[in-house]
Amino acid sequence: MRLVWHGSDDEPANKLNKLIDNVHRIWTETAGQSYRRPDGTEYPIPGAGQMIFSDLGTINVETTRGFSAYRWIKQQLIAREVPAGQIAFMQDYKRSADKQRLFADFRAGRVRVLIGSSDTMGTGVNVQQRLKAMHHLDVPWLPSQIEQREGRIERQGNQHDEIFIYAYATLGSMDATMWQNNERKARFIEAALSGDRAIRRLEDAGSQANQFAMAKAIASGDSRLMRKAGLESEIARLQRQRSAHVDDQHAIRRQIRDATRDQAHAEARIRAMTTDLTQRLPTRGEMFTIEIEGRTMTQRKAAGASLLTKVRLAAKERTERHWTVGRIGGFDLSCDIQCGVIRSDRRDARLEPHLALERTDFAQPIDIDGETTPVGIIARLEHALDRMDTELEENRRRVIDAKARLAGYEPRLGEAFPLQGELDGKLAQLAEIEADLAGTEGVIDANRPAQPKAA
Repeated sequence: MRLVWHGSDDEPANKLNKLIDNVHRIWTETAGQSYRRPDGTEYPIPGAGQMIFSDLGTINVETTRGFSAYRWIKQQLIAREVPAGQIAFMQDYKRSADKQRLFADFRAGRVRVLIGSSDTMGTGVNVQQRLKAMHHLDVPWLPSQIEQREGRIERQGNQHDEIFIYAYATLGSMDATMWQNNERKARFIEAALSGDRAIRRLEDAGSQANQFAMAKAIASGDSRLMRKAGLESEIARLQRQRSAHVDDQHAIRRQIRDATRDQAHAEARIRAMTTDLTQRLPTRGEMFTIEIEGRTMTQRKAAGASLLTKVRLAAKERTERHWTVGRIGGFDLSCDIQCGVIRSDRRDARLEPHLALERTDFAQPIDIDGETTPVGIIARLEHALDRMDTELEENRRRVIDAKARLAGYEPRLGEAFPLQGELDGKLAQLAEIEADLAGTEGVIDANRPAQPKAA
């Protein structure tokens, strides 16, 4: 409270004084503990070291707040016969050389209590050799800051078999809320980094409304309001999870529908392609033959030139038509002359030819344009014939893939929300608390003196 109002009195049982008691006790108990240098020789000065982290009560706030937790800790420790030279503030050491000299003094035992903030002391402080205890006087905002703080003592090279990490909190203050925020953030981060493929959605449950509700509950001192705020936060989280479950069920239905459709389409294509393969005739090498409007040809270049000539002449007639222009490899080759780009004057409409290999239940388009050569058009036709085997295998794989997708999704269809029981239970608890609070308000209103009415 002295950071809020400098006129506040010292409270002997507050967490600041508890920390001082703890630091002094450890300082006394470990006064005879000896430590070794890296070369194995003992340091001449015994005594364990301790680190105190506080982000709020720094020396810098003394000018604006009228109080510094750092200075109070030092004064009280000195009053208990801790030498002033054994206590250091990290903020007093700005330059790198000064910091290294401080760390050397700490390792040597000349400094035994180091006080600082997460920013000044959370990283780059290698004094773990004789660190016995670390103290969180207040709570930082991020789990990473807590991890960095504790990384000063939980570190290779610490010569203690057992270390102590203390966190101090005041009942009914924001300390609990801050630790809860860090817990939520840490769980969120762990879930994101876990690699669990079952986790499909992550949400940070924090919101201003939840924080305001919790702060109000703490300030009221009514445990029912604190339980109410906590339940409302949990219910909101569960309701978001239920909404995510509903969305997941919709997605599963879409996936099942798509997989069923893909399987049916692939199976139909397999049946059609199986028929195509039974009627396909070889055209490779000297076995090449093509029929163009009743004329059989065996030379690829001449056949391609004849085919292109007939198609392009038909397009120049400016008459839309569809006819079978020839036959190759056991399949009819059809041609469509269709209107392409329509202009304001119909007479200027451009007619475009479209070739297609008439297969079972499927007209396979064969690209043709102004750059197509006689050899090129025949190569495209033969490639379409040769690729039927590959297409059959591709569709068989599509069937296998669709069945695998169905096997994965169908068992999940219609699953009930697994946390519905927990949600119902918390809703019932919330209703009981709200009814209790409403009854209390009724008693207060009944006992309130009647107000005089205006004449």
